[in-house]
Amino acid sequence: MSCSSKLLATVVSKKIIKPSSPTPSTHSLHKLSLVDQGFSNLFMPLAFFYPKKLVDTISGGPKQISELLENSLSKTLTCYYPWAGSSIDNATIHCNDNGAELLEVQINSTMDNVVNNPDSSIKDSVFPQGLSWRDYADGALTVAQLSRFDCGGIAISACLSHQVGDACSALFFFKNWAALTHQDPINSQVLSPYFVRDSLTPSSLSDGPLDYPLIV
Repeated sequence: MSCSSKLLATVVSKKIIKPSSPTPSTHSLHKLSLVDQGFSNLFMPLAFFYPKKLVDTISGGPKQISELLENSLSKTLTCYYPWAGSSIDNATIHCNDNGAELLEVQINSTMDNVVNNPDSSIKDSVFPQGLSWRDYADGALTVAQLSRFDCGGIAISACLSHQVGDACSALFFFKNWAALTHQDPINSQVLSPYFVRDSLTPSSLSDGPLDYPLIV
């Protein structure tokens, strides 16, 4: 397959998904720790693939899958509210409920051809274009994508700001998103994370418990 990922993927729809409940004013500003500030504005990419045999078990077809993902993402963002905000500067996130972007894309190939293709640009077609391990500008801190393959399978991916959370946080984000999508009353109980890393690793040298001088 010699075509580029841009030719391989066709954007069908693009929506802004906002948290299902407004973020309290007491949580409107999220301070980043020194560790988080050091990650620049990189987007972390994660993707999960579901073959046709699993997709076929979902009643309602493609429209039902889209609606389930939109509703569950909205609920997930209520718990992970900094990822629904916007960056003020390198040390502060404004938790203003601007929301996440959700793209629906048609991949003009089969899942196997994309996953097993040696060309990394082809594999990148399942991610929002140009965001994997790239710096973001002034847009959303979370950009998700539902990719549909010609074979009937799908991929669900997201690029999340590394400054807001690390890889472990991103995995829990997906875990909770999946639980809410399944609508299982037992397994869909999402525990809200505590965004307190700045109190463990302060946002500036002057905020630390030890007031030692900086050694240059």
